[in-house]
Amino acid sequence: MAPRTAVHPSATERFILDHVEPQRDQLRTWTGTLAHDVLIQRAAHRKSMTVKQISDSNRIFLLSDVVVGGMDAVITSLVSHQARRISRSKQMTKRYLEASEVPTPKGKAINTTEFSRAVKYMKALGKPVAVKPSSGRTGKGITTNVTTETELRQAWSRAMAARSATSESKYQMVVEAHHPGLDVRVFVVGQQVAGAVARVPFYIVGDGVTTVGGLADAEIERRGAEGYLAARQPEVTDEFLDPVGLTRASVLDEGALQLLTPIADTSRGGGLAVDITDQLSDDLQDLAVDGLWSIPGLNVAAVDLLVPSLDSAEDAVVLEVNPYANITEFHYPAYGESRRVADAIMEQILERASR
Repeated sequence: MAPRTAVHPSATERFILDHVEPQRDQLRTWTGTLAHDVLIQRAAHRKSMTVKQISDSNRIFLLSDVVVGGMDAVITSLVSHQARRISRSKQMTKRYLEASEVPTPKGKAINTTEFSRAVKYMKALGKPVAVKPSSGRTGKGITTNVTTETELRQAWSRAMAARSATSESKYQMVVEAHHPGLDVRVFVVGQQVAGAVARVPFYIVGDGVTTVGGLADAEIERRGAEGYLAARQPEVTDEFLDPVGLTRASVLDEGALQLLTPIADTSRGGGLAVDITDQLSDDLQDLAVDGLWSIPGLNVAAVDLLVPSLDSAEDAVVLEVNPYANITEFHYPAYGESRRVADAIMEQILERASR
């Protein structure tokens, strides 16, 4: 039986049915995958550059013995210090997006000791909210579609546990209007889109007999031969399943499509990156570029969008602009074409050095 969803499937569920399930047996098998920083250094060598190590995390790129750029951990010299400071805070990023009139969900940063303010703000919005740590990364501590004070308190605790300690964030929580849509990450270099992936939450399809735990374990085993994915799978426990209201002993109806996580965590949560670079509409590409250019001194970053459809930017929003984003999921997607984002980054470094 073909997978099915509720009468009104979400944008993510529609994408799974239309784009992922039809190519289920075409899961890419990547072996000998390279880390983010190694991909960039290899790209530098392909451009006839010399890479010289300065410290454990710092490197410079030379062309004909002239310094043309550098790298600090995962960040290249295409990212200014100001851009770094802004991007470390989700709320500060939101302010710059709003100042540039780039559509982004309405939200507010609230001190961790002021939970009552969060409750009042959610009620004032009059709609479901998302809660996240202002300084968090990799999708940790994010809860979406929060509707009650009890859910808000639980989401607040998860965000508190996941926050990063930075002076810019001031230990704040961001409460913003929940915006439904497909999670799309677009990597923008200069004024061009170098790659785009849809990030799909870990999901299973019921057979009416096998438990959720059994189906999840089978899916993890299926991914075991895929070198890149194998190391990024979660341990599916009752605690892991609690946000979606299931346990390992639950049994789904035959053909029922079920997301096991509310967000697509492609780092350790079993999320899948599906290349959609060629499916992304021109106006969605323009929206991603606008998101990048809303941050002064930022010439390369991943721009995270929530989109109702890949065909149009109507009702799409920019969630985040992240220069720290790992480029490996663009090079090694679970489905679709590999996009050589690292090469685009090095071409931009050379272009700026030649000015």
